[in-house]
Amino acid sequence: MSTPTLPITPEDGWTLDNLPDNLPKHTELIRGVLVMSPQKTWHMAVLDSLRVLLRSQTPNDYVILREMAVKRSLRSAPEPDLSIVRAAAFDWDKSLYSPDDVFLAAEIISPESEERDREDKPLIYAAMNIPTFWLIERGPDLAPIVHEHHRFGGVYQLKRTHIGRLKTEVPFPIDIPLEAPKP
Repeated sequence: MSTPTLPITPEDGWTLDNLPDNLPKHTELIRGVLVMSPQKTWHMAVLDSLRVLLRSQTPNDYVILREMAVKRSLRSAPEPDLSIVRAAAFDWDKSLYSPDDVFLAAEIISPESEERDREDKPLIYAAMNIPTFWLIERGPDLAPIVHEHHRFGGVYQLKRTHIGRLKTEVPFPIDIPLEAPKP
């Protein structure tokens, strides 16, 4: 199986207006550059599990989305692995959401995207005024560990780290087990 390749970046970079068709899965537009992050099985399993568990507790005012782009500018539209958005903004035909409609952006760390998830994404989401950011990493027992950050003074600050159980009140009451995914 061949590895997908990205098109060569134009001299002035890509924008939402000049993106090529048929980009490989998991391709994001970050500061005019296309970035692709292939996912490992653990990443996909944790994402699916968290999405199902969150949906079971989500009030009607919110929607849980997976890998949907959020427009920062014409040159940046990152795709959080998981996001919680205002239900009123949801549309079956939408492929791009406004940061004003996003209450939480979450990134699940993969080896290929670790630096971007830990360093770049929190800065981008904070600049977009997204109130809450979760950084999710793999624990030694394969269970996810969730680092909950809240935006304060234009940057994210760690509020708490959840091991074994994710229990928070933001953006709504959430109480879910953090267990190793099942095959």
